[in-house]
Parts: sequence; C-alpha cells; structure tokens
Amino acid sequence: MRVNKNLAIVFFLFVVVLISYINVFRNDFAWDDKFFIVDNTRIRDLGNIPSFFAEPSPGNLYRPLREAFYTLNYQLWQLNKFGYHLNSLLLHFFAALILFFITLKITNKALFSFVASLFFAAHPIHTERITNMTGTFDVFGILFFLLSFLFYINYSKKDKKNYYYFSILFYLLAIFSTEEAITLILILFLYEFSFNYEFSLDNIKLLSKKYIPYIIATIVYLMIRFSVVGQLGRTESYFQQSFFGTLLTTTKIIVLYIAMLFFPSNLVIERYVKFETSIFSAAFLFSFIILLLIIFCFIKSYKKSKILFFSIGWFFITLLPFTNLFPQVTIMAERYLYLPSFGFGLFLTILLFQIDKVKQIKKHGRIIITVSAILITLSYAALTIQRNSEWRDNFTLLTKDAEKNPYGTRIHHAIALHYRNNGDYENAFKYASRAIELSSKNYNAYENLGTILAYQKKYDEAIKFYNKALELNPKFYLAMNNLGLVYSYMGDSNTSVYYLKKAIEIDPKLSKAYNDLGTVYAQMGEFDSAIKEMEKSIEINHYNADYYYNLAVIYEYLKDKAKAAELLAKALEIEPDNKKIRNKLASIK
Repeated sequence: MRVNKNLAIVFFLFVVVLISYINVFRNDFAWDDKFFIVDNTRIRDLGNIPSFFAEPSPGNLYRPLREAFYTLNYQLWQLNKFGYHLNSLLLHFFAALILFFITLKITNKALFSFVASLFFAAHPIHTERITNMTGTFDVFGILFFLLSFLFYINYSKKDKKNYYYFSILFYLLAIFSTEEAITLILILFLYEFSFNYEFSLDNIKLLSKKYIPYIIATIVYLMIRFSVVGQLGRTESYFQQSFFGTLLTTTKIIVLYIAMLFFPSNLVIERYVKFETSIFSAAFLFSFIILLLIIFCFIKSYKKSKILFFSIGWFFITLLPFTNLFPQVTIMAERYLYLPSFGFGLFLTILLFQIDKVKQIKKHGRIIITVSAILITLSYAALTIQRNSEWRDNFTLLTKDAEKNPYGTRIHHAIALHYRNNGDYENAFKYASRAIELSSKNYNAYENLGTILAYQKKYDEAIKFYNKALELNPKFYLAMNNLGLVYSYMGDSNTSVYYLKKAIEIDPKLSKAYNDLGTVYAQMGEFDSAIKEMEKSIEINHYNADYYYNLAVIYEYLKDKAKAAELLAKALEIEPDNKKIRNKLASIK
C-alpha cells in the first residue's frame, strides 16, 4: 500500500514539474548560455575532461565535474535546445523527489513531505536555475549533495556502513561539481542535533569523529581548488573594496531573499541593491532586527519543534556560500536560493499544517490543508510559467528585466551587445553608456563602447575606452586583444603585436588572439610567424571556420593551393552553408 502511495506521489511531483516548465521547450539560449554552452569549445571534445580538473572553469570557478556534464550533454545534443531543457526539467524533478524522501525519512509523514516537495517543485524562484540552461548544470552537484545527505540519514537510522560509504562518495562528487555542496557537514550536524542528539560539546566531539572522512574530503578539495584558481572567492576584492560595507549590504540581502520567497514576483536576472556603508542606515537596522528575531525563533524552536529548527537552520546553512564572506562577482541572485528554498518550503508546510491543530476547524483541517496546498502550488506554477515566457530569447529576457530593473548595469550592457551585433550602433552606444552611468566600474561596458566606436572606425575614441577598461581590470584579455586590433587597423603593426601578445599572456588559451596576431604578422609580410600563430589558434579551437579560412588565404598567397584547399575543405565541414568559404574553395580549384 505504501509503495503505491509513493508511486502516486512520484507521478504527481513529475506532473507538477512538467506543468511548471513545459513552456521552456520553445525557449532559445539566453543570458550566459552563450558563454557557457554555445561558445564554450572546451565542452565539444570528451578528451578535454581530464583538463577540467587542472584548470579553472569559465568564470574563474572550479567545477570540473560540472564541466564534464556539459561535455557529456553536448555529445548527446550538440546545440539542440530541446535536450538542454529536458536535462533541466529532469534534474529539477529528481531534486524535488529526493527532497520528498529526505523529508519523509525525518518526519515519517507522507502528506507533509509531499506538500513540502510540491512547494519546492513549483516555486518560481527556481527559474534562474532551471529555465536558464546554464544554471541547471549546478543541479548535478546539488543532486549529489542531496543523495549524500539521504544516504547519511539511512546510515544514522540503520547503521549500515554501505550507506555511510555511499554518502561520502556522493559528497566527493558534489563538491567537485559545485562549491555550495561544502555546507553538507554543517547540515549533518543540524540533522543530528534536530532529530537524534541533544546539543552539547561532548556530542559535537562525538559527531566530529564520524565526519572525519567528509572533513578530509573538504580539505583536499579546498587545497586543489586554491592551487588551480589561486583565490578563495570568485574575485579578488569585495564590493566597493569594502568587507564592512559588503557585510552590511548582505544583512539586508538575506532579508530580501526571505521576502522574495514569500512574494516571488518581479523576478530578474540582475537585482539592484543599494550598497550600505553605515550601521545607522534604516535599511540595515530594519534587516538586522528582522534577522535577530529569526535567530531568536530559531533558538526557541529547538525545544518546541525540531522540524521548525531544522527548516530555519537549513535555510541559513545552505545560503552560507552566497553570503559574500568571500568575494563574489554577483552580490545577490535568485539562483542562490535553490537549496535554501527547501528550508522555506518546510517552514511554509509547518505553518499550513498548524491548521490541523485549531480546534474550531480541526474537523475540516485536512480538507483546508489540501485545498490551500493546491492553491499555493498552482499560484507558484502560474508564476513560473509566466517567468519562463520571459526567457523566450535573450532580447526578450533583457528588455523585460530592464523594465523591472532600470538600474541593472549588466542588463544594459547585454542589451548594448545585442544592438551592436545587429549593427544598430546608435542604440548600442546609448545602452552601453547607460551601463557605465549605473556602474562606473563596469569594465565590460567600457570595452563594449570601444568596440562600437571601432566598428564605426573612430579608432582614437575607441582606444580611450579600451584603456579605461584595462585601467579598471588590467587582466581583461578582451580589451587588450581588441586594443591590438584597433592599432592594426590604424597601421601601427608593432603596437598591435605588443597588445595581442599581452592578451595571450593574460589568457594563453585565447584562440582569437593567436588568429589576430597571425593576421597582423601576415600584413607585415612575416608569413612564417603568421602561420605559426594561426596554427596555434586552430590547435586551441578547431571549431572556428574563420581560422582555417584565414590560414588558407595565406597559403593561397604563398602559391600553396593544395594546402589552402585542404584548409578550406575543413572550414566547409564546420560551416557547410558558408558561401564565402565555398566560393574561395571553388576559385582555388
């Protein structure tokens, strides 16, 4: 009987996830999908997987297993959007399902567990992790995290060593997939003190011995990560160069996160948060008082309601990696709430089930709980569907979010890129300028302005913006590379070579810089150097047809038509419909 009930729950969970996300299948790649999937040539070759463990992941991260999953997914689907959306939907379903079983294990209440997992499955706050194809790949690590926790719960109840070993294994997989899995040890403490042990120093020591393998795994991971990335956070400095200000602002952000979970409307890819600099700020003081009240309730709940204690603890522990204790690129994002939202779902379910304890309506309590749960789930699903539609394509997403957040510097920069790529330089310049008005430290927007001006052959002005971008970020290889190109357009080949080589120093795997450097050498008549650089660009990225074409042009000039034809044939394999390549090949033959 119980098996049939669980099967029914699995079915209904899947239906809720399917209804909530069915409209994503019409969506195009959007936001950072281009950077992490479409233009990420590293994921196109299975042979690159070992290198993911020795090199930073794109975005100055260290998530080698996530990169491996990108690669495996690419082998299955190439750039077929359906496959990526199917991946997203299934991963989210499995996360909701595992959370159901975790809740069932710790409460032994099927309906309660089902409602909590339903809220998680449908909550619109997850769209930035699920609707965004890139964001979903972090869910692989989250699944391993949840499986590790589930096996640990089974071990704690049945004392079977196999469960313990599986828990450790899944934890290893989790931390090498996503950094947020590092909170598992604290979650294990939370679980034990919520349901199995009284809180005491002796019990902390006792449990610490049990967690030695997890601790060792964490230390090893952190050592490897630091040796590869070279820093603890994703960036080298805190926001506005101030740890104190970041701490004050984060206090406010945590309360904003809680408000967003209760009222998940006006969701955006970039949130404007006023940076706080004083402890006397009204926003900080209000947030600080709210957090103190929550902490007070958390402490009081330890004796009165262990599941309430667990739910609040889960929220704050899983949010820890995103509290800006270490410098982050993004100070606030909806995707950071994916795991913490389960704590909120538990809390909301606890509140809902209190209806059953009200004497006046106890007779109809289950009916009221059921109807309320259905209404909440449907409202969540409706908001999720609506938000999914805004992810229809990159421009739709950007323009919708710019309306909701007119202060988003990254949104305005991205809109400027869209207009630039479509040749609308007037609008591109307007939006890039606005991005700089919103954040004078947005070095990407300065680079964008430089490139817009370069396309219009206003090279002297372009150089000023590239230099400003490099002043803000001396390691910004794109600005360095484009500065080199501008000098080549101005006929200053020596200066061009200097900046292109500097770009390569910053990023030795920047294939475009090698190709551009080869082109400049060819213009200088140094064909041996040109061929060497262009061959290096193809070695790094053998999926770019332009690289083969440019090298073919050099061989054609050197009267080696056979080699030129061979290179053009390879370029045509990559882009079979490219008329420029086809015509060049026909002219050589």
